[in-house]
Amino acid sequence: MTPPAAGTTAPAVVEAAGCVVVRRSRGGQPQVLLVHRPATARHDRDWSWPKGKLEEGEPHPVAAVRETLEETGCRVRLARPLPHLRYRTADGRRKRVRYWLAFTAPGETAHTPSPDEVDEVRWCSGEEARELLTYPHDVRVLDAALAAARVRTWPLVVLRHAKAVPRDRWDGGRDADRPLLDRGHEQAHALAPLLGCFDVRDAVTSPWARCVQTLLPAADAASWRVRGEEALSEDGFDEDPAGTGAVLDGLLAAGRGAVLCSHRPVLPVLQERLAGLAQDADDRARLLGKLAKGEFAVAHVSGRGAEARVVAVERHQPVAGR
Repeated sequence: MTPPAAGTTAPAVVEAAGCVVVRRSRGGQPQVLLVHRPATARHDRDWSWPKGKLEEGEPHPVAAVRETLEETGCRVRLARPLPHLRYRTADGRRKRVRYWLAFTAPGETAHTPSPDEVDEVRWCSGEEARELLTYPHDVRVLDAALAAARVRTWPLVVLRHAKAVPRDRWDGGRDADRPLLDRGHEQAHALAPLLGCFDVRDAVTSPWARCVQTLLPAADAASWRVRGEEALSEDGFDEDPAGTGAVLDGLLAAGRGAVLCSHRPVLPVLQERLAGLAQDADDRARLLGKLAKGEFAVAHVSGRGAEARVVAVERHQPVAGR
């Protein structure tokens, strides 16, 4: 890599995101979805993964889902993250692409919504993809995706409520009724597309106002039923700490995508229980770190009940005001 000449500014990093979309063939073998980009004045033709640059203020997972829809016509849900790629673009800028393993929503059919940008999409076996992919770094992503796809996972999201009216400014009675600030409502609305990237089916929350208000925009967008659990509230946790763990155990036993929304005093218990199921030290550290207001951790879980194991972890925070 050639350093920038003296007196010049190093090129900015171009942030992008994409997906390796996987399905099973009729014979049970994995197939991946490739896109063919025609030659333009800026780049040669190539076979690669659906991906693209982030829009201003756009989170990486949202960009990965949006770009995959725009280039393949498929709505997808993200599974575990894949290794990032870093390389130089043709004009010398540095580029970082974050990838996720992804699966299509039921009934989706791949096509080419924008033929000028992508003129062919193709489902391929691993061997066919290895032959077609233009760039060696995309083959490395293929290998990681096929290895990850061997282990079926589901997401368990631990979410801290968005910014609420401070305790010392609240004169409306019970702390349970203390609502979100305007900034908190902005965070809640920004959370909706971000949480919607993952295959969440159940929404479980402290019944206190600030937690319910944090989840409602996402629940409305995805048609989730929101279930309140007093054990996830601050008072419920104080009265029966074991009840918090019981809520988590119930979700682990169910083994389907879920989001848990709670408060700072309660969250460490949930995070520690999940960290105990993580196989990797870095994943344990990601789970144990303090969550900011409106931030969440996604634990990608394999198995359920006593067999549940956390095999990957990622953390995200919405950008409000987009």
